[in-house]
Amino acid sequence: MKFLNITHIFFLHAIMCQVFLPPLFAQDGLFAPKKSVPILKAPKPKSLQEAKELFIKNYADIAGATSKSCLDQAIALEKAIKAFLRKPSNETHRLAKISWINARFPYLQGEVFRMKLIADTDGKINGWPVRPGIIDYTQNDSSAGLIQNSERLPSITKDSIIKMNLSSGKEQIILGYHVIEFLLWGEDNGIVGSGDRSFKDYVKSENNSAERRAQFLMNCTEILINDLENEVSEWKSGNKNNRSGRLQAMPVDDAIALILERISQLSSSISSSQIDSIIVDGSKFTEQSTYSDTTHFDFLHSIAGISNLFAGAYVGLDGKIKVLGLGLMGLAEEINVINSDDLRSIMNNAMRASQNFKGPFDILSSKDKKNQLYLDTKNSVTELSDALKPLTSVVNDLGKSLK
Repeated sequence: MKFLNITHIFFLHAIMCQVFLPPLFAQDGLFAPKKSVPILKAPKPKSLQEAKELFIKNYADIAGATSKSCLDQAIALEKAIKAFLRKPSNETHRLAKISWINARFPYLQGEVFRMKLIADTDGKINGWPVRPGIIDYTQNDSSAGLIQNSERLPSITKDSIIKMNLSSGKEQIILGYHVIEFLLWGEDNGIVGSGDRSFKDYVKSENNSAERRAQFLMNCTEILINDLENEVSEWKSGNKNNRSGRLQAMPVDDAIALILERISQLSSSISSSQIDSIIVDGSKFTEQSTYSDTTHFDFLHSIAGISNLFAGAYVGLDGKIKVLGLGLMGLAEEINVINSDDLRSIMNNAMRASQNFKGPFDILSSKDKKNQLYLDTKNSVTELSDALKPLTSVVNDLGKSLK
């Protein structure tokens, strides 16, 4: 399998990781600007009630900034895909893949904002696992997929794709990030590495389905942007009927309980559903970002989203602070039951463990359990899972203490 050359992505990854290390916790006042820049500080609440209100408002502000960053990166992805389809080559193909990876970072950091309060659009945006043969050819069937079946899908448009998505059950996912991922990388048939789709799949003179494949890719990207635009509008302030307005209209304790429940669900899901259930002998292997082989980024940035809430800050991919306010650390400092130092330590351990796991996740599907790469990967994800369990527990305890 071919590996994507994403050196500068890993450089960006290193920068982003530093955002969440202890010196950058907003509640500690330790954002370390140059001497000529005023020190940024989160507001100091005068009471527990005010702390709760500030935390909820800041949660909505971070959600808004994250969703805006997510949309911006998706628009950048669209531009890269248009450039690729205009002139398919190894280079334009590579740049489109890098743009997809970039686009995932803020989306993953926004996972912590997807809760019961929200109408479920995630199946359209982040649905997985994607079954390759439903969409395009596979190693075992060169004529498979809607792209190559003009009788089943005569016209490839946004409306026709949306209509057919999930039409035959949960397994028929034909739009969202992971469909775009599959259309860029292709089927992943190896134990280690990403899919190896050639750019020639999009060259009309080389492939009879190139035009329909390009239409499918472009329409899926445009649908994604439309859905992300809706998410941005849901977090705009001043609207009583969107997510931000409904959350802030709730009794403060109910709103915080909902937020903490989502943090707990996300942490537990990564630990139990996406790691523990996979490393048990005889279990069925599933991987979220399997075609690009970037599931390690899924873990890292989902946990980074939780860390943003602990810190009360959001830093964009450009390295600039977009939001700074009262985070979970600041709220915990107002509650005698919870030791904020313990909370900080638990969050930092989870971030370090997520940084230490660098993939490849799909080696866990190997039948050779004595393979050194398999053993190293299993140890890394086990460490991550073990670090998330106390995070889930302490968030649950914090929720109980607020009742």
